[in-house]
Amino acid sequence: MSQDATASDGRQLDLIPRIFTTGSLNLLAGASGVGKTALAASLARAFRDGTPIFGHAVNKPPAVGYINGDRSWEHGAGYWLAEAGCSDLLHYSMKDDPQFNPRSLRQGRTVCLTRLIDRLQLPPYSVVFIDPLSMFFGDLNRYEECAQTISEIQYALLPRQLTAMGLMHSVKLKADKRERYLRPQDSILGSAALFGYCDTQCYLASPQETGRPYYAFTLHPHLAPLQTFFLTRDAAGLFIPYDGFDDKNLQALLALIPPDYTEIDRPELAERAEAIPMSLATVKRVLRVLIDRGYVERVRPGIYRRRQLVTH
Repeated sequence: MSQDATASDGRQLDLIPRIFTTGSLNLLAGASGVGKTALAASLARAFRDGTPIFGHAVNKPPAVGYINGDRSWEHGAGYWLAEAGCSDLLHYSMKDDPQFNPRSLRQGRTVCLTRLIDRLQLPPYSVVFIDPLSMFFGDLNRYEECAQTISEIQYALLPRQLTAMGLMHSVKLKADKRERYLRPQDSILGSAALFGYCDTQCYLASPQETGRPYYAFTLHPHLAPLQTFFLTRDAAGLFIPYDGFDDKNLQALLALIPPDYTEIDRPELAERAEAIPMSLATVKRVLRVLIDRGYVERVRPGIYRRRQLVTH
């Protein structure tokens, strides 16, 4: 159950205590094209409506704002916010503002960002998305410069009593799975100052990175334990919880079972499914659903075949 950002005794509440706190600058990172903006749209909807996020109660903010910088509103964040039912959010899009001068970024990036935030006229204890945050930095690899930029943004957020979620669409990726980073957040491009000075770090990993048929969303606050959630995408492209047997998995595994009703054993089916990729545990779960729905029958222990559908 959510509540407004102001408690009954007048005390102001954090968006999500110990995770998204007032005045904090939080990161949502992932490879380019992985779906960060689509995920941000779902988060924005949850914040606006005060609905729980990954099991965490949300203190409903008075407003949610969005600063869009890398694409036009129609072909960027605006599209995903519309899909999520959030077209009514306060927003500003650089690419759609003929008066915006990109040179102003070179003259003072954090000053420029603060002016854009103020354009939204968000009341205290609101949340603002900055997409992407990286364009308001200089050299992401310089520790001192990163630390200073983050501190300047936080000093701007705190007196305004705002919580910020900054999207970072540049990450360090290694093609060889044997050389992957131990922690997903370590692949965020830039200096270690990003971890040391920013607040909660969120990372969205694609199935290509996880080696599994799902996305992994890592939530790493400074004041609470790290959590990882498995996600998939619905027909509109928005993220939903992954339960191990979504329709895509059902269709994929069914396609590996001989269509001529000959038998196949589970080890062979699991070997074929590795190419999807699909883990043995997921194969077992999906098989149970296929059997329950009448598409597959268990001939004997470990042996399966398609069920012949009766037509009239």
